[in-house]
Amino acid sequence: MKNKILVCVIAFFAVGLCFAQEKAVKTAKKYYSQQKWSDAAGTIDAAVQNPETVNSLDAWMLRGKIYLSIANNPLLARDYPNAAELSKESFERALRIDPSDKTLIMLRQNIRDLSGVFYDRGANQYEQAAYEQAVNSFETSLEVSQLESEYDTSAAFNVSLCAFNAGQYDKAVDYAKIVIASSIATPNIYAIEAESYFQGGKKDEAVAAMEEAIARFPEDKTVYTSASSVFLRIGMNERASEVLNAALEKWGDDASFQLFIGIAYENDKQYDKAEAAYKKALELNPDYMDAIFDLGAFYVNQGIRLNDEANALPLEATAEYDRLRAEANKSLNEALPYLQQVIEKQPNNLKVMMTLRDVYVQLGKTEEAKALREKIEELQGE
Repeated sequence: MKNKILVCVIAFFAVGLCFAQEKAVKTAKKYYSQQKWSDAAGTIDAAVQNPETVNSLDAWMLRGKIYLSIANNPLLARDYPNAAELSKESFERALRIDPSDKTLIMLRQNIRDLSGVFYDRGANQYEQAAYEQAVNSFETSLEVSQLESEYDTSAAFNVSLCAFNAGQYDKAVDYAKIVIASSIATPNIYAIEAESYFQGGKKDEAVAAMEEAIARFPEDKTVYTSASSVFLRIGMNERASEVLNAALEKWGDDASFQLFIGIAYENDKQYDKAEAAYKKALELNPDYMDAIFDLGAFYVNQGIRLNDEANALPLEATAEYDRLRAEANKSLNEALPYLQQVIEKQPNNLKVMMTLRDVYVQLGKTEEAKALREKIEELQGE
């Protein structure tokens, strides 16, 4: 008889504990409805840690909602910096306890809201150039969206972009491929893929990516710009010229294409064509600073090339030497107004200032070279 009484007491005690924990969940729900977030969080955390309610679906769903509300409140989030992570943990646990459609339907909007929290966090980190942190946030946003069997391809795009900026080139390519295979693929994602390949030393793959982009988006100007940039840096000047000529057939009034084809011609030692293209770019856009600088640099490079040719002549070839030196000085003089114009618009551009100083020295303009050298030293001393 005593044993039976003892069993009854133990059973009653266990039921009492269970009721106590269920009451704790109800109390947390009350705090949640009253927006008493600290009380709600403390109460529900105690409930889910108790063996009696550790597997309570209601408790974990409520915990997820409480911490989601906290994560969405900028003031509260300061005191709970891991609120979003705790919400994610809670929803994952709830779906493990009951992975049925019923549970998913109840949590669907919460899951989408939580995915948005991590997405917005990643966007803010990207704006602050915290690219590695942004990668983690956008990847977490993806993980959350997949709790409801959906995949946020826009977040995948952002992972790729942030990974590229963080120097995580393999990851950037992996996510770029996911976006490329989707319906929201754009020329930009091909550019990210190609640049990631290029920066990772995979030049053939970079070329293949841009060729695919041209085939897929033949009417998009940015594709031709990105492709020609990649081809030029790889040294594929002929292919770059083909792509740029195709672009010029469509958009002949675009100064950037004239500039790029000028670079291609100069790299290919077609100097007359290069000069004409640079001038055409400035004719189309007189304020195009890249074209102003590149035409000035073109004349500087021509002057250096002609001087090198002159210095390589045998001593007895004085007439040819004088001719080449005269042409070199002529070219350097032609560079002056373009370099000076860049400095007028960009007075702290040390690279151009140093180039102009060297041109002054080469042309024997000692006073100008001295004044510019002093300005350079002043800027470098800041």
